[in-house]
Amino acid sequence: MTEGTGLPLAIAVQVPTLAVRVAAGFVRFLGTRRSGVRTFRTALVRAGMRPDLADRLAQSYHDAGSIAKLLRDATVRGIR
Repeated sequence: MTEGTGLPLAIAVQVPTLAVRVAAGFVRFLGTRRSGVRTFRTALVRAGMRPDLADRLAQSYHDAGSIAKLLRDATVRGIR
């Protein structure tokens, strides 16, 4: 092995581990978000809200937590 290849190799070895950790965190986030939206909708209906209106509000709540939307909004705001 030649001099100077140690750092890039060490970084390349860690990339798959980092990718798995990020993916696992993202999947956990999606599950928590889905559960939260379901709980929110159930609470609205139990409090007396019409189910169709509770569905619309829960969908808005779901969309507000979208990572893609958050990143898109942050990027647009960062450019201005």
